[in-house]
Amino acid sequence: MLGVRRLMAARNYKVVDKRRRAVTPNYFPLVFFRKPALADEISRARWIWLCFVEILFGAELLENIVITVSNGGSPEEHDPERKYGHPQQLSLHIPGGIFTRLFHDQIVQLLYYKFYLQYLLITPVAKPVIDDANGLIYVERVRFRLDKALLYQVIAFRRVYVATAVASNMLADLAVYLFSQSVLAAVVAGALQEVVRRVFKL
Repeated sequence: MLGVRRLMAARNYKVVDKRRRAVTPNYFPLVFFRKPALADEISRARWIWLCFVEILFGAELLENIVITVSNGGSPEEHDPERKYGHPQQLSLHIPGGIFTRLFHDQIVQLLYYKFYLQYLLITPVAKPVIDDANGLIYVERVRFRLDKALLYQVIAFRRVYVATAVASNMLADLAVYLFSQSVLAAVVAGALQEVVRRVFKL
């Protein structure tokens, strides 16, 4: 009885915080459109392909890179204030898995052109060696690390990946339904897409 009285007597004050968060940028253009400075570095066709690879593996790459923030320091550059994650070669920022092995070379391109040059999420400790004569960039001995000051962006990137996956799923379901005029076919198509998405996590 006393508990009921206390419940009924609860004041239920409204919590007020009128201070607005600063306007955050739209991450969709950042993910899908090259910066003008990158137009000479990577072609539009390859950029589109890397966007596709990013939608498949981007969330896992972010998670793997974020794990490095628990450690700091670098044999090449002292980091006493621990402003960066543990530096590793690009290959070591890729989580193990069947499909990450199959797409390994493409994911390395993704990390370099998008996570490094486009997003500036990771930075190299040493300068990569660029061979203009053969069109190669050597990063085997170059370690890249996450700037901890940019950790807040991880959630925004994940939301882009999720929203893109949901939108593509809905569009595919709609296309199947319009073509087949069958709700069952659309449901099966949606289920198959989910199965494929989960298979790529193996």
